[in-house]
Order: sequence, then structure tokens, then C-alpha cells
Amino acid sequence: MQKDVAPTTADASDIYDRQIRLWGADAQSKISSARILYVYCTGLNMEVMKNLVLAGVQPAILDGRPYPDAVMHTPSSFFPTDERSSCENGNLEKMSVAKAIQNYVHELNPLLEKCEVNEECELSKIPDEYFFKFDVVLCSTKLAGITQCGRIARAVTESGGKFIASDVFGLAGVAVLDLGCKHQFRREIGKNKLSACESIEYPPFKQVFGRTLGEYVPCNRWNKKPPILWALYKSFLKCDNFEEVRSFLRDEGVDEGYIGNDERVAQLYSIRDAEVSPVCAVLGGVLGQEVIKALSGKGEPAKNVLLFDGGMGFDEAGGGACRAVFLQ
Repeated sequence: MQKDVAPTTADASDIYDRQIRLWGADAQSKISSARILYVYCTGLNMEVMKNLVLAGVQPAILDGRPYPDAVMHTPSSFFPTDERSSCENGNLEKMSVAKAIQNYVHELNPLLEKCEVNEECELSKIPDEYFFKFDVVLCSTKLAGITQCGRIARAVTESGGKFIASDVFGLAGVAVLDLGCKHQFRREIGKNKLSACESIEYPPFKQVFGRTLGEYVPCNRWNKKPPILWALYKSFLKCDNFEEVRSFLRDEGVDEGYIGNDERVAQLYSIRDAEVSPVCAVLGGVLGQEVIKALSGKGEPAKNVLLFDGGMGFDEAGGGACRAVFLQ
């Protein structure tokens, strides 16, 4: 019987040949040596993970929630549907989500080392120093909470890393990028041509969420209010029921009718925890590209909030659009 042979450098070059031709050997070298931490395996985070694992980026996973209960209704290309449903018959060994996904990630790209897992359930117990070793941290604001996301973002960016918080709700999704105070990049100005090195100062995650909706710098001279999807996202994170959304918007300095009537608000609130697979796939693909740009320094990154409207009719660019707005 033939023994398994460990992949060689030549194998890796063949496998990653297409992307080396796309963004260059130097960029591939940078992303291959990077380490990315995924805080909670949401449907969106798993889409980003799939894309980057296939691209040769080493993952680590922090998710101590019980498997399969925690991901029973989460869209995923990793966990088989029949495996998750079999828990009703008590056929599955209880383990954490991080541990359950470990082997599936390794099967997707055997060239990578088996990913590190952290099964701690309470983020507050994990010291800041733990996050220093990662080049990029992706986190769900909905599951981690704004306070913990702010703490992790500060720890990551102060150690030179990049932080992205993102979630989807129904047919929409939002991501907040905090790439630090001195993120350097080079614009693509033509085929195989890059500009001189430029620098961007990203507002800290805590500052972006700390401002009330009425305090945000206008997106442009014609639109003096923050994007509706951002107002929705922030209200979903802050409010415990849809009745609180109206008073929340008033307190934040936005007209009550900004989102819609009571029936519309109640409908939107009812889907705030829904993860739709195509939405995860589209926004996950965009975020995967943003991570590669952030790691390689090649290409202008998004500044600093990404909004995806998959057909809810709130985004000025139209349904199915993903755009970036700079909120300070």
C-alpha cells in the first residue's frame, strides 16, 4: 500500500500557480506566511475562511460554542447537513465548534498545517496578548459584542495586525475594517504597475461604533445622514426588541421614519439573526479580497465600512451592490 507523501514546495507552486500569476509571487509569499484568527464560525466567517484556506493562508479558530447545536442553522460549506441533523438522535460526540471544523479545514488544503483551535467560551477571559500573534483577526460583532470587539481590535492593531468585524442579517451584510493608524499600500495603476507607497489612518473600531448616528461625518455633500444599512446594523446590535429601535434612532439623532414604518421595522428586526448562504458567499468573497490586499499591501483597501444590500432596497447603489463608506 502506498504511503502518503508530504506535499513539497514544487507541489505548492503548482497548486497556487493561478493566484501567483494573478497577484504575484511576492504577494503570495506574504499571505502564505500570515496567520488569521477567526473568532466564531459564522456563515460569513466560514466563507472567508474557505476562500483564504484555498489560497494558502493558515487559519486559527476561536469558537468554544457547543457543536453542532451552535451551527445548526448556519450556512456552511464545511459541515455536512446530515452530520448536523444527526445530533437529534444523540449520535454525535459533543465538542466545540472550533474542534469540529479543524479536520474539515485541513482536508480542504492539506498543504497547510492543522489549524490551531481555542475552545474558550468567554472572550473576556482571553488576554490581549493572545491576539498579538495574528496578522488578521476576523470577528462577529453580533456574537462577540461591541465591547469585546473593541478590545480585540485595539490589541490587534497596536501589535501591527488588522481587524475586521462583520455580520449578515437577512439579505444584507456589514463589515467594519480597522487596519490601524498607519496602513501602507500601493495602488494598482495599470497592468503590473503600482503607485508609490501611500498610508491611510483608519479610525479605531471603538470610535466608529462610539459615535451616535447623528455625529458621523456625512458620506458626501448630498447625503447628510449615515447609510440606512449602518443604522439598521447598529440598532440590531444595541436593541433587544424592535420596539426599542424607534427610541434608539431618536436618541442617536436620526428621524424615526428613516428606516420605515413600524411594520417594516418589525419585519427587518425579525430577520436580524438570519444568515442567507448567497449573502455570506458574496460578502465573504469581497472580504477575502480585502484580507489579501491588507496582507500584501497591493491594491487600495476599503475605507472603512463595507455595506452589502442583496435586495432590501436600502443602498443607494441598488440591490446586490457592495460599497464602502468612510465613517469616522
